[in-house]
Amino acid sequence: MKKNIITYVMVAVSALIITGCAASGAGSAQGSTSDSAAAIGAEAGDTGEAANGKDNMAEPDGKEGAKTEQAAGTKEPIELTWWTYSPTGEAPDALPEVLARANEISAEKIGVTVNMIFKNEEQFDLDLQTGEYYDMTFSCDWCNDFDINAGRGYFYDISSLVKEVTPALYEAVDPWWEIGTLEGKIYGVPLLKDLGAEVFFRMNSDYYEGEKGMKLPEEMDFADLEPYLKAWKEDNPDDYPLYIANGGLSGLFQVHERIVSRYLVTPYSKAGTDEGTKIIPVFDDEEYIAMLRKLHEWYQKGYINPDAATTEEVPYSLRNPIRTGTAWTGFKGWSDPDTVGFNVKLVRFIGPNMSRATQQGALTAINAAADEEHVMACLKYIELLYTDREFRDTLAYGIEGRHFNYYEDTVIRTDEGSEHYMLDNFVTGPAISASVVSAGKDNLADPDQWTKVYEGYKNAKESDTQGFSFDPTPVEAQIAALDAIWSNYSAEFVTGTSDTDETIIEMRKQMEAAGLDEVREEAQRQLDEYLGNL
Repeated sequence: MKKNIITYVMVAVSALIITGCAASGAGSAQGSTSDSAAAIGAEAGDTGEAANGKDNMAEPDGKEGAKTEQAAGTKEPIELTWWTYSPTGEAPDALPEVLARANEISAEKIGVTVNMIFKNEEQFDLDLQTGEYYDMTFSCDWCNDFDINAGRGYFYDISSLVKEVTPALYEAVDPWWEIGTLEGKIYGVPLLKDLGAEVFFRMNSDYYEGEKGMKLPEEMDFADLEPYLKAWKEDNPDDYPLYIANGGLSGLFQVHERIVSRYLVTPYSKAGTDEGTKIIPVFDDEEYIAMLRKLHEWYQKGYINPDAATTEEVPYSLRNPIRTGTAWTGFKGWSDPDTVGFNVKLVRFIGPNMSRATQQGALTAINAAADEEHVMACLKYIELLYTDREFRDTLAYGIEGRHFNYYEDTVIRTDEGSEHYMLDNFVTGPAISASVVSAGKDNLADPDQWTKVYEGYKNAKESDTQGFSFDPTPVEAQIAALDAIWSNYSAEFVTGTSDTDETIIEMRKQMEAAGLDEVREEAQRQLDEYLGNL
């Protein structure tokens, strides 16, 4: 799947250049797209539901009337209902004016507008179950679960239409369509962003490079952090260079794929080997346990806050010089000195590691109950998100001159944009087709960062489990007991507070008595059966 990455990136970048990477020229080459969209109403038939086997599902209110008007040759745009995600289920304050501007663009170019509705995880689940109508929806591995809901028949099979109606969209996503494919059929459009887990040390470059003259490399091993911890502690004996909350140091678990809770895993270090599909207790993941042992050493040396096991969060008001986080090469979201108190440089120590879960960070799926006219309108809309930079940036960042400004082929948010239109980029479209964000004029992002990110995926370790999802039903009682044991030890274990090896001995003994081996054997049986049926 990764062999055509460089070709894909260059094609995507070239397409963006052709359609206009800057706001002043965006969309000038969109005539053919607009012509196709204008013909949607005249060409669409009434066969969408039957073709997908969904004739028993409810027709959206008012859709037949809109369809008749389109067929009659009126110029009224097709309005789509688009569900997308926010943690609270609330839209940003500036959405009405931003969406009005975006709708002007899409109405002119493809004859389509949207009504965007934000939902949290619980609302997605509830509204799908009750049959509330939508045309297209956000989906991923962790919210509105793509594989589960595609398997339940909620999403439209776009395998043929995406190639026939939107060839530019198909080309832009290629070779990553497997992300939105289930049992050989395409049910979702991947919104391409970071697809592999990369974990970074977020380092105070003002202190380490500026004051101490210590080099911050692009990449280092976890253990190589120690000299930086020591330097800070020597200069600040009453402070701690690593503040950790009770969930542990962010991102360490990205060295393995979790199969059952946090304690049965498949390490990425074994990917591509005979052990790549062997499920093991987390205690036996040598790479992960080595990092926890090192944390315990650092805890004993006074590099970690002594109350880590009971600390709920580490606010930015604590100006500790080192944090960790999962992002991608070139990310500037942690680099604003006005927010964090100093300039930050990222140093990668894990990844990129890839699995179906990491790849399914964002997709757009179309309602299986939608008629073919609206399915084609959805595809045209998503295609525009991939091919028109002005349109994409409007939904991603707001209105130019008000919520953001262009600078050196990047975007810099204004104070108004940061306060009233701050969204995760992936909830409104593909990240790779939006301008990249700089922290400021003195802290510029690389406009070509996504090319480099995808080049880096050539060397990614990719899970051998191929999208396997464990069904806990046969061993639910054992899992409940195991979860309780893990919870009793977890905070001290993952923060380095307790002795790593002593804790492992105690946890393993209790968890084996509670059925750890039974759960592992059941998970392995399911994985083997799943892989055997592919």
